[in-house]
Amino acid sequence: MISKSQSISVRLSEDDYAYLMAIRQNGALTQSDKVRELIAMAREAVGTESFARSFITASDSMAPYRARYKSPESDRSILNEAVFDLLTESAAIIQSQDSKACAADLERQLFPVVSDLLRRLLPPLLAQSGGTLLNNDLAEQLQQQLLTDFSHLNCANRKE
Repeated sequence: MISKSQSISVRLSEDDYAYLMAIRQNGALTQSDKVRELIAMAREAVGTESFARSFITASDSMAPYRARYKSPESDRSILNEAVFDLLTESAAIIQSQDSKACAADLERQLFPVVSDLLRRLLPPLLAQSGGTLLNNDLAEQLQQQLLTDFSHLNCANRKE
């Protein structure tokens, strides 16, 4: 596929022009080279293959939703908090994956995040301890469903 370049025209302040002309990375000599290098530098600075950068970006994206769904009661919902953490960490892991990563690599990195979610949610759902759930009636329904599912799994494992 033939790559076409686009022509742009820009008006810069004297300070911005001086900054642009001072760019010397990778042998940038012409104004076009310097603009391309500036774009490359910006891409590198916000690149997604850094877990820390990806985590900060994901956290910033989730912050307004965390604030919106904060419980008016003194306790926060353990379910909401655990899911927000799962979404934030999962997004950061997915974004920071090397382009050569395979599904097994992604799964390997997601296991601890999912494990943390389960460790945080199972106690309040099964034993009604370890955190606040805001919808107790739904929590009780899910508790019964989980206990039934675990019972079926336990019976299936005994037969094997």
